[in-house]
Amino acid sequence: MGRGTLETVGTVIILMRMNQTTPLVQILASRRLKWLSVAARVALWLMVTFWLLFGATWGLLHGWIVPRIEDFRPRLEIQASKALGVPVSIGQITARSEGLIPSFELRDVTLKDAAGREALRLPRVVAAMSPVSLWGGGFEQMVIDQPVLDITQTMDGKIYVGGLDINQAQSDNNDTADWIFSQAEFVIQGGTLRWTDEQTKAPPLTLNQVDAVMRNS
Repeated sequence: MGRGTLETVGTVIILMRMNQTTPLVQILASRRLKWLSVAARVALWLMVTFWLLFGATWGLLHGWIVPRIEDFRPRLEIQASKALGVPVSIGQITARSEGLIPSFELRDVTLKDAAGREALRLPRVVAAMSPVSLWGGGFEQMVIDQPVLDITQTMDGKIYVGGLDINQAQSDNNDTADWIFSQAEFVIQGGTLRWTDEQTKAPPLTLNQVDAVMRNS
């Protein structure tokens, strides 16, 4: 057999192998395209569903909750009392719908002790709520304006904020602290802090114009 004949046979064998491999490559490529098509459709449906839910929640906020926020005040007082573990009353609540995120202003928020006496009063609380924060059961931003916090450590080591026993509140309901610290932004502005330590019998320490910001990212 001559050299030319061997080269011809080799070429034929290579062409036969290429013809056998080509369908397999085409099948793999076709499957990959199908998977990519399915993934693209799923992603598109998820995006459409998200924006539909977002739009529905936005409509619920601006069209139902904001105009009727005063009607929700008794329910909010009950929910806040359950969350904090002490009776809570709200003097007045108003809502403003400006842009995408509405805000709610609460006046004269009062927390009472076990005897029903006023233990802590917050003159003004402003909370901004977006559709996403509503899904999470929280707020986009919460601002406590000009609070007066009297913090006392008693002789037996207990700590009171106003007339509220913080140690008892923490042991009874740890979810309250978790909820507060899970907010996107928690702000105290223009606050007054008075610290009294009955154990050391030192003069009370007063801090004025206290500003604090806590952000969760």
